[in-house]
Amino acid sequence: MIGLGIAFIIVGIVFLFIVPWVGIPVGIVGLVLALLWVAGFGRRAASRDETTVRDRV
Repeated sequence: MIGLGIAFIIVGIVFLFIVPWVGIPVGIVGLVLALLWVAGFGRRAASRDETTVRDRV
């Protein structure tokens, strides 16, 4: 997901100079995807290890 976000940001910057009304929304979508990745959305949940559960008891 981070690769897609970075790609959208780069394409948005390029289109910002060519077609501004296309580049701005594309760049914003890229920023939102990058921020969602930083916040942790789209990642797998951490698996629970049986040894840690056994050590607590």
